[in-house]
Amino acid sequence: MADDTIHSGAEPQLLKDSLGLSELVFQGVTHIAPAANIIFTFPIIALQAGPAMPLSFLLSTVVCFFIGNTVAQFSRYMPSSGGYYSFATRGLGSRSGFMATWSYLIYEIVGAAGGIGFLGYLVSDMLQKQFQVNIPWWSIALATTAIIWALTHHGIQLSARTTALLGGLELLIMLALAITFVIHPGPGSKYLAPLKLSSSPHHFGGILAGMVFSILALSGFEAPAPLAQEARRPGKFISQAIMLSLGSIGIFYILTSYASAIGWGTGDMAAFASSPNPYYALGRSLWGVGWWSVVLAIINSAVGTGLACTNAASRVMYTMGRAGTLPASFGYIHPVHRTPTFAIAFVQISGMAAILLVGFLLSPDTIFGFLGTITTLAVIILYVMANLALTNYMRREQRARFTIWQHAVIPWIATLVLIPVLFVTVYPKPAWPYSLTPYLFLAGLVAGFAYMQWRESRYPGALRRGAMMLIPTGDTPEREIEPDQPSTPI
Repeated sequence: MADDTIHSGAEPQLLKDSLGLSELVFQGVTHIAPAANIIFTFPIIALQAGPAMPLSFLLSTVVCFFIGNTVAQFSRYMPSSGGYYSFATRGLGSRSGFMATWSYLIYEIVGAAGGIGFLGYLVSDMLQKQFQVNIPWWSIALATTAIIWALTHHGIQLSARTTALLGGLELLIMLALAITFVIHPGPGSKYLAPLKLSSSPHHFGGILAGMVFSILALSGFEAPAPLAQEARRPGKFISQAIMLSLGSIGIFYILTSYASAIGWGTGDMAAFASSPNPYYALGRSLWGVGWWSVVLAIINSAVGTGLACTNAASRVMYTMGRAGTLPASFGYIHPVHRTPTFAIAFVQISGMAAILLVGFLLSPDTIFGFLGTITTLAVIILYVMANLALTNYMRREQRARFTIWQHAVIPWIATLVLIPVLFVTVYPKPAWPYSLTPYLFLAGLVAGFAYMQWRESRYPGALRRGAMMLIPTGDTPEREIEPDQPSTPI
């Protein structure tokens, strides 16, 4: 069983105490991809909520705090580079934990690929239309992947600081655009209209329907969790970073959705929702050639999301490699850069394969929606399983700290809210080719289950060892926490 040997302490480790609170917050912020969601998701929300988009985002932010509570609580009591792998395994058992993690890896790899692939298509299309320069979309996607690969390979501090820089620039550009909208309102705009329930074409029903996509636009706030082993004061900073990234982007979305309605015209949001690219129209009319700074924000969003997703997914794979639920190669740490280079390479190659398959077999303009729908299905399953895991974990292993409200009621409310999100993702049946996505996601889960069964039959006890070595238990002081070391069996 040399393939599953747990690495000794003499081997290179992840670089501990290398990330502060600010880097962790931006890990969550850039993973959410605010610029991409504003441009591609806001029109979908406006179709349901009309100019009252801010109300949908206000309620969705509250709901997401319920979901974020699960990750924050787990990160407080058992910070680990395993992230959801550690959480779900300790709460639901080794097999359910593995399947939850499989869904998490689909979410991280496919989600980042969707943004990178669509960036390639968008930039290629704009260069062709604006300057008659023909650069293949796939070459731009490959170049973006190579940049992300190099940055994440060469150290967590380099990639985390780049992520913070890109995330900050992305937010500033979109905030400046929002301020411009408010200063230059569209025809017939009323400043109070986005704050009134009656402004929604379907009243409260429209607000609720808009919440579905608002919740999806906020997903990604949990990304700081897998960086626990590289964070300073992980038991404190990880949970704080999750809540700060969620709260800041929730407020940011409320403000920018308000400004978008004002800038377009609160009386004609149906046209905003049906426009192929309303922000292109608004940006060109208000900023002229300055519109390209918004394109820069989209590029920043795709690259920043790729960095955040790669760092998160590779740390989870690294932990699984050490536990034996993935081949030991995933647990390899580069002796100089102190990063899980094999896991990083796997994430990049898998993501690029997904981009090329969708782009060439279907069409490059479907990459974002196609892979994004699979990502949506994966993250809903992940969040639901994590909510269930928190209640079990706290009742079984942290009974002295268990509270009905925080560890049972809030996770179950979050789960109940996610059920309609799952429903509208698959019904009514999406148009072709998006109708394929539920079946592909199910096929991915079946493949994960088959791999899990094979792994356990080939290396008996691998799943159980993974559950035993995730994090120390008991009342360990925060500064004594050593994530991912062998611990007391469950």
